[in-house]
Amino acid sequence: MSIWESFKIALSSIWNHKIRSILTMLGIIIGVAAVIIIVAIGQGARKQMTEELFSTDKNAIELFYEPIPVEGETEAEMYWMPPQLNSEDLEILAEVPGVKAVLGTNQGWGTMIHGDQQGEMQITGVGADYFTAKNVQIVEGRSFFARDVDGLNRVVMIDTVAREKYFQPSEEVVGEIVDLNGNPYKVVGVYESTIPEQYRQEGMGEMLMPRTVISMMFGNMEIENLSVIASDPEKISETGRLAADTLTEKKKLENGMYNIYDQSQYEQEVNTVITIMTLVIGSIAGISLLVGGIGVMNIMLVSVTERTREIGLRKALGATRGKILLQFLIESATLTSLGGLLGIGLAAVGTIIVTNFAPISASVSPVVALVGVCFSAFIGVIFGILPANKASKLSPIDALRYE
Repeated sequence: MSIWESFKIALSSIWNHKIRSILTMLGIIIGVAAVIIIVAIGQGARKQMTEELFSTDKNAIELFYEPIPVEGETEAEMYWMPPQLNSEDLEILAEVPGVKAVLGTNQGWGTMIHGDQQGEMQITGVGADYFTAKNVQIVEGRSFFARDVDGLNRVVMIDTVAREKYFQPSEEVVGEIVDLNGNPYKVVGVYESTIPEQYRQEGMGEMLMPRTVISMMFGNMEIENLSVIASDPEKISETGRLAADTLTEKKKLENGMYNIYDQSQYEQEVNTVITIMTLVIGSIAGISLLVGGIGVMNIMLVSVTERTREIGLRKALGATRGKILLQFLIESATLTSLGGLLGIGLAAVGTIIVTNFAPISASVSPVVALVGVCFSAFIGVIFGILPANKASKLSPIDALRYE
């Protein structure tokens, strides 16, 4: 008897005992579905936490000024003021091998008034290259030009939240004059908000302004925050270190140096914690697979008892012990594989429900689904060995006499 014929016999046996087979597969279905859903939730949680805790620019690394301690000087006495940076320094960093873009920004806060609307605005000072490097989506108007930054032009861009609050839907925004801290500024564009809703204060909008203007109007340094974006994601730390050393050398610093914030270690720790949690919870869910496997073994033992005369007849006709063993292993593996496939379907429905009702985007991974089916088939083989071995050892004469 070929493997294909054994497979057809297995399907026939499962079909002839539909209710019993479904109840037997129930543990496998629940176990596979639970494991896949938990893994999907774990992957979704890892992705969301990584995006929230770390920069959305995966290739970006921040540079900061670090003073060098002087012997005998306390930490309170150390000079913490970083050197003044400008556009020329950014151009130097842009020439560093491996650097794709350089971002220099500063910050400000202000009260914006337009018509009868008034509210606080979070202001970020940027350069003309900020929009390409950060992939800012322009909704209306234009972004800043180099002449806006170099010429100290009083122009601003507002985000979609501020546009909705301060302007009517049909009202023209580009070209309008708004009041910010008592000074007039011209709106040149509207961009898609970059601040997640959960981190935004109610009613607060976001505004972009040339960093040179913020420096002039608020008395800030032109560049307060500095970061570089690496061309190669695999060489982020290496590129950041080279950029920091280059800036330290070009500025001829003696009392301090530029260093980098390397968050890869923290990201790895977060991934490790989530992986451990997923494995622990997944292992608990996997207990149902064990229970399902015991159920399969039990029902296969019943099947062997019911088909004792059939086994005796096949042996009397020349079937070897190996062929009998193979037939029952195939039947057991088929039963659990079908349960695995149904479990994948249940998991797909479960992940859709989780995605719709929980703040986590979960989806069934094809690799995890394939592993689930293979593992369920493996469960069938393992728990089918005892019944199959019992069937293969039956004596033909005793089996034919069985009532």
